[in-house]
Formats: sequence, C-alpha cells, structure tokens
Amino acid sequence: MVSFFSCLIVSNIFIDTLLFFETYPFLTFTTRKFIANNVMDLFDTVWLLTISQSFTFIFPYWIYQLYKFNCSSWYKYQLEFFKKSIFISLLSTLVILFITHLIFVPWILQFLAQWEIITSPLLKILIELRVLNYIRWVLAFRYISSSLWFLIFVVLIHLWFLLNTVFVYFLIRTYRKIFVFGILAFLFLLIPPDGLLQFFLVVSIFTLFEVIFFIVCYKINNNFLYYAYIKSIVKISSTKDCEEI
Repeated sequence: MVSFFSCLIVSNIFIDTLLFFETYPFLTFTTRKFIANNVMDLFDTVWLLTISQSFTFIFPYWIYQLYKFNCSSWYKYQLEFFKKSIFISLLSTLVILFITHLIFVPWILQFLAQWEIITSPLLKILIELRVLNYIRWVLAFRYISSSLWFLIFVVLIHLWFLLNTVFVYFLIRTYRKIFVFGILAFLFLLIPPDGLLQFFLVVSIFTLFEVIFFIVCYKINNNFLYYAYIKSIVKISSTKDCEEI
C-alpha cells in the first residue's frame, strides 16, 4: 500500500508529463487540440491516469512479493523457472507495449481520423477530440493488448519447457493451418478492414508459426544428437569395462 500511494503522489505531481505521454500517439500526425466539456472531465482524466499508472508501476513489485511469498514452499528449480519465465514475459511485454504505443496506436488513430477528410454534400463528419474518451480508449487498448501478450508468453514458456517437444512438433505439423486460420479469423473481426494491415497480420502469423516450427525441429535435432552422444559414451565405457574384465 505504501508503494501504491507513493506512486499515486508522484503521478499527481507529474500529471502533465503523463498526459503528454498518453496523447503523444495522436500528436505525431496532427496538431489539433483536445477538448473537455466540463471540469469533471479533467478531474476524471487525472484520476484515471494516476490510478492506472500507479498500478502499472507497482506490478513488478507485486511479482517480486509473490516470488518471495513462495520461496518458503517451493523447490529451488520451481523458483528458478518462475523467475526466468516471468522475467522473459515481462521484458517481451514491455517491448511490445512500447511498439504498440509508438506504432500501432498512431496507425489506428490516423486511420480513424481519415473519416474527417471525406467531402460529400450529403455527409459531413466533424471529429471532436474529447480528452477523457481518448484516454479511456488508449488505456483500454494498451492494457488489454499487453495483458494478452503477457499471458501468451507465460503459456508459451510453460508449454515449451513442460510439454514434450515431439508432441509439440506433431501438433504444429498437423494443425498448423487450422491454428493460422483461427487466429487470422479472430483478428480480422477485431481490426478495421485495411488491406495493408491485414497483409501485415497474415505475413506475421505465418512467419511466427514457421519460426516456432523451426525452433521445435532444431530442439528435437539437438536432443537426438545429445542422446546419441550419451549413448556412444556409455557404449565405449561398457566396452572398456568388458575388456578389463
């Protein structure tokens, strides 16, 4: 609680910096200003930013406390596995979080802002940039995407180290097309109908499955070579023992 309230106080002090950081994706392609209908919109915006950023900053500390809490009941290998998997997942999620904030969010906002360019005598669209609605949408999009990626990385790491590699190989080889089709169909329902974005998703999903399949094959090959090496050493040692006898 002390760390949370400390982050809350610091976030309130530097609220202008936080507000600039959140509105930066929209300011990269336009110079328009945000509006607030009343004073309570500004209060809700400040409250939403400070609470969300405080929870974000204390999340690594919460993971550390969870690790310390389990130190007395888990085995050493379980603690090492938990520490490495969480560290890799957090680092990967942080990278994806910055990529989402600096690339994907401006891309989506620029696509949505193109509606105002439409000129028609029957249809005239005027976009009002309300700061509260913008902050809500950006925070929801960013935290949902980062949470999904964190869960995906944690599950993949557990599957990679806990499942049999041969089983993963046959699973990907047999159901790879079904997985690709299901993921693309789900993503196409969420994203806007932009041809360039859809092409990028198709290439990314196919590349991801090919990379996973290559890594699985590489790991299986190394395991076979390792077992063959151990078997040859055991055979040589047993032969020497027989000769000595």
